[in-house]
Amino acid sequence: MTTQSQASHPDDLAVWPDGFWVTLQELRSGGFNHRSDDFEVVPHDDRARMQELGIADEITDCGARSRRIRV
Repeated sequence: MTTQSQASHPDDLAVWPDGFWVTLQELRSGGFNHRSDDFEVVPHDDRARMQELGIADEITDCGARSRRIRV
């Protein structure tokens, strides 16, 4: 289920239940059609939610992009 409550920012995150994430900019540019639309949109400045999801350590303050699939 896609969750979005306000206007999105390109650096907001789409986070899937398996822990895989990309920025909305990356998502919109394509290449993720194989992924379901069951993702949560997390604002790029919501560090508390990122911590709850276990991805805060993967997001750097400089905005570097990375992805992870939890094992």
